[in-house]
Amino acid sequence: MRGRVAVVGSYNLGITYRVSRLPVWGETLAGQSARFDHGGKGSNQAVASARFGAPTSFVGCVGQDPAGHSARALLADEGVDIGSLETLEGYATGVGSIFVDAAGENAIVIDLGANAQLTPQALASRRQTPWRTADVVLAQLEVPWDTIKLAFRESEGLAILNPAPAHHGLATVDFRGVDLLTPNATEARLLTGMDADAAVSDRDLLHRLLERTRVPRIVLTLGSAGSLVWDGEQAWRVPALPVQAVDTTGAGDVFNGVLAAALAQGTPLLSAVRAASAAASLSVGIEGVIPAIPPADLVHRRALEIKPEPTSLD
Repeated sequence: MRGRVAVVGSYNLGITYRVSRLPVWGETLAGQSARFDHGGKGSNQAVASARFGAPTSFVGCVGQDPAGHSARALLADEGVDIGSLETLEGYATGVGSIFVDAAGENAIVIDLGANAQLTPQALASRRQTPWRTADVVLAQLEVPWDTIKLAFRESEGLAILNPAPAHHGLATVDFRGVDLLTPNATEARLLTGMDADAAVSDRDLLHRLLERTRVPRIVLTLGSAGSLVWDGEQAWRVPALPVQAVDTTGAGDVFNGVLAAALAQGTPLLSAVRAASAAASLSVGIEGVIPAIPPADLVHRRALEIKPEPTSLD
């Protein structure tokens, strides 16, 4: 069947704290509420891909614990193939702690747990190998980089890397084998050797990414400002939908999952980015990640409102 997506990545139990503002180092801050949710970039992206209509497989590891069992149930209920999701004894399922302030902005701390055990050797031992035959393979950096490189090398499809969470070590990584790179502005700065908060225009940032990574196509996501896209020949600005942000957690995951699904279905890059931008915009208006992933029919309708414009990198 055409249009298949394989997501190689993480599942994390998400613990979300609502706070009036983000705490500073050494501070104990009283939260307004706390909740437990499904999370992890790989799992979020797999669900977003499946909801957008692409047959989607999830390749990952969870622990032999209640969170791991819950992860398997969630993905199966969403129609995601979990034949290559391994449950490991002796390892805890990954955990992410998320702090969301009054403006809907967030800060996240994760413990990889079982996700770190998705090694190249573990990948090679899988009986089911959906990454080899999928039309699109999507990966993030909450699992080992060597595993991602192996999956991309063995894949017959389009290799998309969402380089998150990013770190300074990525400034020396060889990105050969990546067909499409999807960083946000902070991640892009780190990929190009800059400080995470360095002052740089988005056009200059995209230009530096192209020179540094040599990846043929790049989608630089810019939050409420939409994205800046290099399609291999031309740069484009793709706006986001105007929405009132309630919770930005997971918006990038929704973007990447829908982008992968649309590309797997044969949608041209610019139209796929329009759909991804619409989906991510809609998701920030609802609290949580999985509950906020919008249905495909709504995404298709709202994507028509987004009008990309060509731009120059000069």
